[in-house]
Amino acid sequence: MHTSPVHPGRRCEPDLAERWSAPADDHDAWAWALDRSATVDRHLVAVHAVARTGGGDLVVDLVRPGGTPLAQALDRIGSLTTGVAVTLSVPLLTVVLAARDGTVLLGTAAADDVVVDDAGAVVLCDRPPGATPTAPRGTAGPSPTVADAARTAALAARTVWDRVDPADPARAVVDPALEAAVDGDRRAAVAALDAVRASAAPRPFRWDPAPADLVFAAPGPVPTPPTPFARLQDAVERGLPIGDRRVPLRRLLVGVVVLVGTVVAGGVLLAP
Repeated sequence: MHTSPVHPGRRCEPDLAERWSAPADDHDAWAWALDRSATVDRHLVAVHAVARTGGGDLVVDLVRPGGTPLAQALDRIGSLTTGVAVTLSVPLLTVVLAARDGTVLLGTAAADDVVVDDAGAVVLCDRPPGATPTAPRGTAGPSPTVADAARTAALAARTVWDRVDPADPARAVVDPALEAAVDGDRRAAVAALDAVRASAAPRPFRWDPAPADLVFAAPGPVPTPPTPFARLQDAVERGLPIGDRRVPLRRLLVGVVVLVGTVVAGGVLLAP
């Protein structure tokens, strides 16, 4: 774990999203940083570096993945099948169960801190409990409401299943289990995870990330008119364009030969 002193006003590198700090005596924040630095989980935000200021305050750089907040991603995906809901909710419930078991320490997170990354994986982007941002993402508007990250993850799983057809018979079992897992203990988390897994097999889904607002690309080459040789080559390879279709050149030549032969034969028969 990197613990070199840093200047509190220095910003993260451009590819990092957030920098968080906590007082030197905030043991919960230090415990979170230590635990997350030793945790490798595809569905949890990663720690890039941990350091201290000259005054001993904790500074944590987080690698927030590029992606779309879950609610916006669900709006883009539309109505979910049971299998897709399983794919999206099982990782969240697994994180909740790990937190209830004490095998991973979760901090705090807002609803928008559950994102679907560019690869289509759900990631919980929590932060050290009690920490404050020193390099915010620059989002406008009021600060989002943060809560215990395990509760946020359980609510996110319930949000996923809200997009499944209400008439689906699986919801009669899954919905109560998810509701109980929001503020429940380990037993409730296990029950919710079992109910979701029993509802259907996970199903992959097509995920197209939202395009960037600004896309910079070099201008394409200016088209040049084809040469006569290129036109002839295209006719030989693809046929001659007639109407909205292309007729193979060989078939056209055969037709011309047959037509000429018919005309010549007719002329011979009609000759006196």
